[in-house]
Amino acid sequence: MRNRTVLSLVVVVVCLLAIPLGAALAYDLTQFGFKPAGSYDFGGETVTIISWTAERIQQRYFGEYLPVEGRIEEAEKLFNCKIEFLQTRDIPAVNFNRLMAGDSVNDLWHVQNKIGYWNLVAADTVLPMGEILGEQYYSNLPPSVAAVEEALRYQGKIWGIGTVEWLPIYGYQNDMVFTIYNKEMVEKYGLEDPWELYLNGEWTWDKATEIGLKVTADTDGDGMIDQCLASDARVWDFAVANGATMTKVDENGRVVFAADDLAYIEAFELIHKWRTELKIVDSGCPFQAERSVLGFHMMSLDLPSAMQNYSFDWGMLPLPKGPSADKHYWTVQALSTTLIPKNAKDPEALAALRAFLWREEDVAVNDVLARHVPNQESAQVFLAANQEWDGRASRLFQHLIDEFEEYAKDVYSGMRSPTAAMAEYEPVVQGRLDDLLGQ
Repeated sequence: MRNRTVLSLVVVVVCLLAIPLGAALAYDLTQFGFKPAGSYDFGGETVTIISWTAERIQQRYFGEYLPVEGRIEEAEKLFNCKIEFLQTRDIPAVNFNRLMAGDSVNDLWHVQNKIGYWNLVAADTVLPMGEILGEQYYSNLPPSVAAVEEALRYQGKIWGIGTVEWLPIYGYQNDMVFTIYNKEMVEKYGLEDPWELYLNGEWTWDKATEIGLKVTADTDGDGMIDQCLASDARVWDFAVANGATMTKVDENGRVVFAADDLAYIEAFELIHKWRTELKIVDSGCPFQAERSVLGFHMMSLDLPSAMQNYSFDWGMLPLPKGPSADKHYWTVQALSTTLIPKNAKDPEALAALRAFLWREEDVAVNDVLARHVPNQESAQVFLAANQEWDGRASRLFQHLIDEFEEYAKDVYSGMRSPTAAMAEYEPVVQGRLDDLLGQ
């Protein structure tokens, strides 16, 4: 089976410390369809990289990460420019202001689906870079980076050129969602091994339910459940695990609210059952305190902390597969990319500069795995997620759904049916989508 194949990636890390600066010309930008390094000229002008992580990019990535030591200086020489970083949380307002003032002609704009992306794209302030760069560029990006650009298509077009990073994780999703499981509890209670279930294609909602029924208990006799399947389960992620998404593009190209689809309703019904009828999911069962066998919402960015703080043996899996899903679907909680403003003097040169600064080969896979996974099995899961993820995001338009969690809590508790709750909420979100996207 595919999941039994150990994914092996060979990453060549080039040490520039002992190589003359001119050797930077050897980096092959032509693989992306660009002209050779050294062919672009900003005429000594400043290129500004704008991000809410700009200070960390400058100080912690280019300042401290050895594989890219001297990269900024190399780029400034080869592209005949000065590179500056602008730190701001006020995105997209800063971007709009720079565009109106004419200050954005050499800008690279770091954005997320929940931080400025949709506002800037829908307002026609940026260039559709997919049409400018073409297939060769996007086919040579790391798979999970290319998947972001597909997920963020608007009006059928690709707008972003790949993300900028302050962590040495370029090529991997920092917000990928995993399930983690307590191996010691699995052995203690004689449970079916979730890893073996995953390998055999049997890691499903039903199997997770069976595990929960076996471990849920009041262990200290105080009348309160203090050990269970998990402390939390969130419908937006479980919906993706069932093949659903909160929004979709209809046959007319319109983005529509889709949390009232059957596969999404099934995710609501599952969590309601787990919380009320079966009582196998409860906030009083924290994973880190070894009170639950599963943790459903571990993101890549939290894995290094888990590696340091968990004293027990644990592993990683995708979310269990729902009844409407034909395979395991991965999801992320945020999608990051870089946009180029529509008044850019030389958009191709800006894209080439980003590709020069952030390279897949700068990030050694063994280093990434050492920081993020506790064992070889988990390494397979981590790599599979980043290879197989198709761009699905649990909350693609997160900034438009502030009330969704309150509706979800009402469904979990049984105060509302999922169908009624989503029927009430649909026109609210749809109106916001239509206003934002001009549909």
